[in-house]
Amino acid sequence: MTALGQLTPTPQAPVRSRRWPLGLGIVSVLMILAVVLVLSPWDRSRGQWLQDQWTVLTQPSPDHIVAIADATGMSENGRLIFLASTPAIEEAEQFNDDCAVESEGTLGCFDGTDIYIFAVTDPRLQGTIEVTAAHEMLHAAYLRLSPEERTAVDALVAEAVSALPEDDPVFDDMKLYSESQWPDEWHSRLGTEFGDLPAALEAHYDRYFDDRALVLALDEKSTALLDELEAQLDELADRVAALEKEVGERSTAYDSALAAYTADVSAFNAKADSGGFTSQEEFDRARAALVARQQALEKERADLNARIDEYNGLVDQLTALDADYADLYQGLDSTAPPTGEPPAED
Repeated sequence: MTALGQLTPTPQAPVRSRRWPLGLGIVSVLMILAVVLVLSPWDRSRGQWLQDQWTVLTQPSPDHIVAIADATGMSENGRLIFLASTPAIEEAEQFNDDCAVESEGTLGCFDGTDIYIFAVTDPRLQGTIEVTAAHEMLHAAYLRLSPEERTAVDALVAEAVSALPEDDPVFDDMKLYSESQWPDEWHSRLGTEFGDLPAALEAHYDRYFDDRALVLALDEKSTALLDELEAQLDELADRVAALEKEVGERSTAYDSALAAYTADVSAFNAKADSGGFTSQEEFDRARAALVARQQALEKERADLNARIDEYNGLVDQLTALDADYADLYQGLDSTAPPTGEPPAED
């Protein structure tokens, strides 16, 4: 995983400064918030914004969490929502507890208040943590939408989804969710995995990203090796299936031809032993025909064995590649034991 850079402090004018005692700081912030509340008419979104500000102020995130907001191109608003959700990157056991993970494939969750992210450490999967963080931030953002905003956004999301190719693998992933979860899940998926969205939906995501291309690039990077292995597995599997069909059909035909040849040789020998041939020419013609068939069968046997060897070689490649894929995928599975450890017994 690429090291996360330190944030550069914003340059300030050289003035004499002092630190507020925590009590004084909190009292001062409360006074500021009170003034805002008095001067501004109350609404739900403002209340959420004040709550988010308070959380970020009183529960500052560590540098490596703040750096994720930068790496994924979050806007000021997106960053506020993300940090106010007190995101935590956790090892498998703690992550599984916090997200109530029961099966493989969960990389993060938002429980309505906090964001939890599985600590994917395999360097071949760089970008996974960052994309997961942005995905969960959008869940938190969706929760903060007013009913009217959510209805409008759901319509934009549905329009974008209807334009996706029917064979896009994301549709298989969505089968894991109930229909009631689709608008929220699609909202996070589209925002972190798909470019070139309708203008109105892009404008919506501009609320949360200053540069959404950054998170899209990370998503592509994080899945690049998995996608490559999947493509190789699909190609090899197709070749193995086609070769298996060919070998099966040719083996059946060879067995039939060999059985017929064997029967004809027996008949030829019996005819020769009984003096059934009327001339040497007839005998020679019949024998030559059998020899030609024998040679053709021998050639087919050699060719067939070569194809069987090729098939077995492809199966070995497929097995090894499948093992590589399983090893890589294990880095995304918080329920899998570390490499080399046997699964726990019931």
